[in-house]
Amino acid sequence: MYKVLLVDDEPFAIEGLQLLIDWEKHGFEINGVCANGEDAVDAISREQPDLVVTDIRMPVMNGLELIEEARRLGHQSTLFVITSGYSDFNYARQAIRLGVSHYLTKPVIESEADDVLQRLRQELMNREAHDLMLHQAHIQRTKQALLAMVTNQDQAELGEEIDEVVHELSAKARKWVYLLVMIQGDGASAKQVIEQFMEGEPCGYLLDAEWSPYGIVWGGSSEDFTESDYDLRQFAERLLNVLDQHFLDQPAGESRVQIAVGCPVSQVQELTVSYRAAAEAGRFLFFDDTPLLYAEDMNEQHLLFDPDTLREADLIMELIENGSGAELSTSIWRAFNTFKDQMAAPELVHIFATQIMFRGLSLFKELGGEPNALMQDSALHLHERRYQNIEETARMLEAFCLKCQSEIGTLRERRVGGTQAMVAEYVHNHYKETITIKELAERFYIHPVHLGQSFMRKYGKGVLDLVHDLRMEEAKQQLRETDQALYIIAEQVGYRSYQHFLKQFEKRVGMKPAEYRLQSTL
Repeated sequence: MYKVLLVDDEPFAIEGLQLLIDWEKHGFEINGVCANGEDAVDAISREQPDLVVTDIRMPVMNGLELIEEARRLGHQSTLFVITSGYSDFNYARQAIRLGVSHYLTKPVIESEADDVLQRLRQELMNREAHDLMLHQAHIQRTKQALLAMVTNQDQAELGEEIDEVVHELSAKARKWVYLLVMIQGDGASAKQVIEQFMEGEPCGYLLDAEWSPYGIVWGGSSEDFTESDYDLRQFAERLLNVLDQHFLDQPAGESRVQIAVGCPVSQVQELTVSYRAAAEAGRFLFFDDTPLLYAEDMNEQHLLFDPDTLREADLIMELIENGSGAELSTSIWRAFNTFKDQMAAPELVHIFATQIMFRGLSLFKELGGEPNALMQDSALHLHERRYQNIEETARMLEAFCLKCQSEIGTLRERRVGGTQAMVAEYVHNHYKETITIKELAERFYIHPVHLGQSFMRKYGKGVLDLVHDLRMEEAKQQLRETDQALYIIAEQVGYRSYQHFLKQFEKRVGMKPAEYRLQSTL
């Protein structure tokens, strides 16, 4: 609702304005009434109404003098409507000069008032939309300037704008700090939560980013360093609490919020120092589940960057090829515990894990496997998860290595079994499709007669017998577990003709499908 102040020295006139006009219908509400211009000036300064409806002729200070004084005091956005029973051209001319474009005659006519209020409401709405657009443009310009200062980019393109932003921000805050917010989970929704939270901060900005980590610039107004530090920590804790509450309903382990707080600086132009401190603190969060870490509390800690620690990758690769699953897991966790004890740089750990991953994929491909299939259900996408926790990285690498070990073992078993084993595996995966000896022979580059004979020698049955056996097992399971019609089951397991299905079922099971279903329910 837009706020309205009524000004008139006649009580009946005030009462008429209150009763005859449906203010609420047009989005207005009466916020106060005054009997003279002097009281109205005080009320305008105090209540900041959107609209003032004032009589022209009043004692002490008339309506036009009231408007002139309000403008002199800086109330440029307040709209004025004058009411009068006099049709004086001089009054109207002076009112226009003061920016009054609407006039109501006394006594007030309801239809005339409705028309005026409708136009005033549209004017206020247009002004709000314009002001919002200007505000958003101003915020965007401020963020661009802050990003340039944070990352120490070339600021020449921003020209005088950056000087204006520096001057404005320097007047708003005495201490500045950069915070790095790292989200594991639904980062898009978390960004919305951060944006809403920052709207309530007098001097806080979420720098534009599409995904985690998110950068925040916060300014404290206190000149006292101790008090400013206290305000900063309160801000960081409130932000952490809001994000934790947002993820409260998600399963444990699927979401985590960590915040690295850079060191405070006294000038906004020095934000790049705070940014670098926050980024360094963020690297230490890789080793811990600590939700909040302040750079100034870290006491000059340093991360190890020793390439010799990558040698453990050779042992892990050897175990992928020739060791047991237990040995492989033990070796991986031993390496990561060493990383943790030595505080190895996160970049080094990621190089280590990525090297093992690509060496495993390369070996799998050499043995005839398809690397994309190995990666399909793997959670290991290290290049997309730069700030994950060290234990999470270890778990993902362990899962990948165990899967790689298993798949490589399967490939080797297939090689030992030769072409017949590969044909058998293909049949197991495609028995519901139409399969012929000729097509299989072409697929595996072998003569059809030789394929049929060698397959019979190895498995004691022909390829097509294996197809029918697999289909029968599938059909029997569906007969036991579903109420599907028999012809539908026949189609689902691969038979185009129901009669063919019926013949094969009686031949291999010894009874009709309906009899089998009835027997399985007894």
